[in-house]
Order: sequence, then C-alpha cells, then structure tokens
Amino acid sequence: MGFFERERYRQLRLHALEDMCARRRDQSRYADALRLGLLAVQSEPLRETAHRQVMQVHLAEGNAGEALRQYDGFRRLLQAELGLPPSSAMRSLVDDVRHSGP
Repeated sequence: MGFFERERYRQLRLHALEDMCARRRDQSRYADALRLGLLAVQSEPLRETAHRQVMQVHLAEGNAGEALRQYDGFRRLLQAELGLPPSSAMRSLVDDVRHSGP
C-alpha cells in the first residue's frame, strides 16, 4: 500500500471515529462516545476536531471541568508541537463554557 492510500485510509478512519462519536453523543451513549472520541485523539493528537468531539461529549454529560481540561491539554500540546493556538472555533466553544457557569 502506497503513501496516498495509507493517508486516505487514515483520514477515513478519523472521520468515521468522529462521526460515530457524535452519533453516540446524540444518542446519550456517553461512555461509547467518549471511547470513540479518545480513539480519534490517540490516533491523531494534533487533530482539533477530535479534541472538540471529546469536549462536546463532556459538555453533553454536564462535565464542564473535563471539557476545559481537555481543551487545556490540547492547547498546550498544539503550542509545544507547532507553536500555534487553537482555532477561533475551539476558543469560542471554551468561551461559551466559561461564560455559562454559575
């Protein structure tokens, strides 16, 4: 299998994991959703959409602290590895969490 076929397979797998995570979250199957989201994160630690899926599972469960912890870990990793901040979409999700507190 050549490089492009491997990359295509890797991308398809990541999209499938993220899609299955979102569906399980929408079905309130949070443990399954979290497992799938974390598999995507483990497969590609710098993939923001995977981290966002995990954060959304935590938020659906009512675990804002876990969502913020996931964000902070991703933010530090992205800065250390690439010298980049998370996207505005990711920061917006975190801002929503922080401003919806008690």
